[in-house]
Amino acid sequence: MIRVRMKCLATLAVALAAVARAQTGAANPPRLPAAVEAAVSRIADSARARGLPTEPLYAKAAEGVLKGADATRIIDAVRGLSHELDVARESLGSCASSAELVAAASALHAGVSASKLAHLMQTANTCGTPGRLVMPFFVLADLVARQVSADVAVSSIETLVARGAPDAQFANLRAAIERDIASGERPDAAARSRSAAVLRTLEPRPLPRPPA
Repeated sequence: MIRVRMKCLATLAVALAAVARAQTGAANPPRLPAAVEAAVSRIADSARARGLPTEPLYAKAAEGVLKGADATRIIDAVRGLSHELDVARESLGSCASSAELVAAASALHAGVSASKLAHLMQTANTCGTPGRLVMPFFVLADLVARQVSADVAVSSIETLVARGAPDAQFANLRAAIERDIASGERPDAAARSRSAAVLRTLEPRPLPRPPA
């Protein structure tokens, strides 16, 4: 399970870095073996036509090359990520940023359902602030990879999103849960207690005033 979790985190980190490079124009797609590059380019062209980010696909392929995976396995992994980005786009809608799609795809890969991601997006109501859910999705994927059940992980993240928790609070939550699990606490119990503790530090959002 530790290996699965580390793979999930490494993949997300590489993919998010690829999105950042694409947005800043800081780097070209990684160099790949000719056969792999041709196959990945076809997948990327199709993804681009559907409005999906393509840099994460090249990053995924480069990751496979660095790990010594064979061409078939690399291409299957890239195709799988493309599908997860499709599902993420369908779940989150057109307001989602490229980085949010990548983070949501990682959560899908970890085992979170598309319907739960859609509900979280609705709770956040972030069409005016693209990128708001990158950190929450990142932490969600990490919690599930740490064996927190998807229902508990989503509930913990959703409650904090609804209260407008800043990214730093999500990062602190992730670190605290990691420590608790490492010390022997059950993952679901750690997630519940730590998210409740963070919630107590947040100011309640004011209720809307009734019309005059």
